[in-house]
Amino acid sequence: MSHDTARRAQVRVLFSALIAAYGEKDFETFARYVHVDAVFDWPYLPLKVYPDRVRGRDRFIDISRAGMEDCDGYHHTVDAFHDMADPDQLIVEYHSNTVLRSTGRPYGNKYLGILRFEGDQVVYWREYVNPLPIIEAFGLDFENAAVAA
Repeated sequence: MSHDTARRAQVRVLFSALIAAYGEKDFETFARYVHVDAVFDWPYLPLKVYPDRVRGRDRFIDISRAGMEDCDGYHHTVDAFHDMADPDQLIVEYHSNTVLRSTGRPYGNKYLGILRFEGDQVVYWREYVNPLPIIEAFGLDFENAAVAA
């Protein structure tokens, strides 16, 4: 097995572990896989008032805690990995599935992530997410919806 092939397999395992922890709201385990200064980007905002870029793992976790407060986790499932020329980079398709405690409404979404790893940690994560399922499940008005940032 070539070094690049081994590295691609490793980043797939790392992502699978971190998204499983994240989806179960195990932020302590999730943090092990994310660099303290990681950058998170959303080219298409989940909500209008949501930041399009977050710098720092701990800030991302704080935003995530607030966003997941009404459920027992997003229970992410990886659907497909797409290798890139650079074995430290990865494109991944995944989805979530949960139920909001306060309303009983289901929430699920599909995501496309583009990630860059250094060693065993993510240093950059760009996520494409559809805002419409968020608005529908949470009963939000896209123009006026607020998220703790």
